[in-house]
Amino acid sequence: MEHKLENPQRLKELNPSETLKNLGLGDGSSFCDIGAGTGIFTFAASKLTNSNIYAVDISTEMLEVLKVKRTEQNADNVILKNDVQDVPSSSCDIVLASTVFHELEDIDGMADEIKRILTNGGLLAIIEFHKRKTPIGPPTNHRLSPEQIDNLLQKHEFNKIKYFELGENFYISIFTLNS
Repeated sequence: MEHKLENPQRLKELNPSETLKNLGLGDGSSFCDIGAGTGIFTFAASKLTNSNIYAVDISTEMLEVLKVKRTEQNADNVILKNDVQDVPSSSCDIVLASTVFHELEDIDGMADEIKRILTNGGLLAIIEFHKRKTPIGPPTNHRLSPEQIDNLLQKHEFNKIKYFELGENFYISIFTLNS
């Protein structure tokens, strides 16, 4: 049975491999997928770099799915964690949180953890649902607009460097830390 996170329309729009290439992920880049789910970004990343890929998910069910896929795909560079606090400091060149921020109870805590795990000059990419009615996604009042994300992250010294739409359901905002 196809998992809702792997719905073909969702995968086409998110286009994990192309999105990661656009973020500059390549060999030698370390990566953290926060809220990895079924690993659509995790395993695309593992094909683009031999460096460490941290797949973080709080769901035991999702970690089991990731464990099976890691074995099936011989993705030895994928390291599974159930908490971002378990990811080493200054270990990730690129951190991605795809459709995660609207679910967080402690966005400030997550922003601080992301700051901790990013390398100097590293990037944070946040993918969220447009804050309007779309074919897929949570109720509109549960979504975060790009401006809300910007405001939340600015107070943690993140500076938005890029924004683009991934299609009718999603947008991506890319940040770096102010130096």
